[in-house]
Amino acid sequence: MSEAADYDSVGPRVEGRRGWSSQGLTQEGAIFASRAQRFAPYLVEALGTFILTLTFASNYRSTTSRLWAITSNGMMLIALTYAFGHISGANLNPGISLSLVMAGRQKGSIAWRMCLAQMIGAAAGAVVLLELGLSKTVNLGPADGYTWCSVFAIELLYSAVMCFAFLNCAASTRNNPWHAPNGFIGLAVGFTFVAGGYAAHRVAPVVMNSALAVGLTFFDGQGWASNVSYIVADFLGAFVAAGAYRLVRPVEAERPDEAVTVVRSSGARPPPGRVASEKRSRQRDVDGDAARVAAEFFGTFVIIFTKALNRLGATVDIGPEAWSVAAALISMVYSLRGVSGAYFNPAVTLGAMLSGRTNLSVRTATFYVVAQVFAGIAAMSLYTAISHGEPITLQFGRRHPATAELYAESCFTFLLTYVVLAMSVPSHEAAGLPDDGLVRRQSDIAGFAYGACQIAGGFAVGHISGALLNPAVVIAFEGINVFHSYFRGRVMLYIFWETFGAILGAGTFMLTNAHLYLEKEEGVRDVTA
Repeated sequence: MSEAADYDSVGPRVEGRRGWSSQGLTQEGAIFASRAQRFAPYLVEALGTFILTLTFASNYRSTTSRLWAITSNGMMLIALTYAFGHISGANLNPGISLSLVMAGRQKGSIAWRMCLAQMIGAAAGAVVLLELGLSKTVNLGPADGYTWCSVFAIELLYSAVMCFAFLNCAASTRNNPWHAPNGFIGLAVGFTFVAGGYAAHRVAPVVMNSALAVGLTFFDGQGWASNVSYIVADFLGAFVAAGAYRLVRPVEAERPDEAVTVVRSSGARPPPGRVASEKRSRQRDVDGDAARVAAEFFGTFVIIFTKALNRLGATVDIGPEAWSVAAALISMVYSLRGVSGAYFNPAVTLGAMLSGRTNLSVRTATFYVVAQVFAGIAAMSLYTAISHGEPITLQFGRRHPATAELYAESCFTFLLTYVVLAMSVPSHEAAGLPDDGLVRRQSDIAGFAYGACQIAGGFAVGHISGALLNPAVVIAFEGINVFHSYFRGRVMLYIFWETFGAILGAGTFMLTNAHLYLEKEEGVRDVTA
């Protein structure tokens, strides 16, 4: 049998083994009979959406803050992804199952059964709440002042982001290799719900899951019409996600025969020769500049659009914005760090290039910066359409002296740059071990470390400078306000101080990690390792 392996039931068939293992591969000595093994993935998919429906609907009627309810929904998704990932891959979403098919990572005959199980589970959860008398009318749709077009656009976008995160973190054989499966799939997927939920809460509730939309039909006071809109948006989001995935990972898209369905656990062993194949293809699996630039564009777009949506309305809360933007950053870093480095910030890009610790040339860094700036412009164009052309809030509360604002922006850009560079050091290099030639995935904690900087900065200096912390954000936000005669020239100075902070961060990293620059063999400097 070929190394690529063909498919049997829901997982790949490997010579001498059949059925399921912890995540797609059969292991010898399985405790379940073959038929039970094949049924288990669909059972846990139904159980997962059953629990998600209970959680979402219960949070909707909860007396606690609606904002904390969004975090509750996201945390439940994270928990279920880790709990069921080793059995079914934890799709828990028809959109994700569909995107896996379009990305060449799952057979259509498997996907439709997954989707059916997910929708049955969601409907069962709704029925249970009705029988227990715990149901409450859920009004899916636009809040006062917004339209269904805005709701549809936001639901489609964040559904695409969730599917995109799953494809990049679970289905990618480079980001989730056989010999070292990652541990951040649940974080990447769950935090997309946190990001979208907070960002959209002034416009409409987001669902980002067509199975969940089916379950909520039992409670929706507006009937089937609104739920159908959500379902259509979720499925269209899956198409967008699959297309974006193929753009940022063209090498993997061109060789679907080498792909493995869904995710693999640490206990799953690769087919014979897989590790050797990964060694041989290490240099061959380098995506071109176009894929890297596209990755920077997509990631920056999601982050800036999320930040902008959190500033809709007359009153803006620092806390939800910091948490939402950090969640978007975490998800995009885990998804795209192995492609472009996931800088999403012109100042950080400059710092990374100057540090000499990355593969960034002046040419590539310039493309990154241009892509990041245009992503900000694109994000604000969509924001303007949703906000009916209202200017965007730049700062919270009273104004502070210029020196305080510039200190705030440079200080936390310094922190972000230093953390990005620190997380770029491969584990074997930090430990002083030789490079064994294997394809290395990113650190499990890198994305969360990036997000921690955003949370810290958002809370600490949001009331001082607005915690923009990104020249692309400054240009995008001020660019929109120019058209409303709301331009504040002092804010444009943030760009220079953010750049200064990034350069200082790179210099400090070089001083405190001088050993990394001594007796270095060529070819080991790789932020995506």
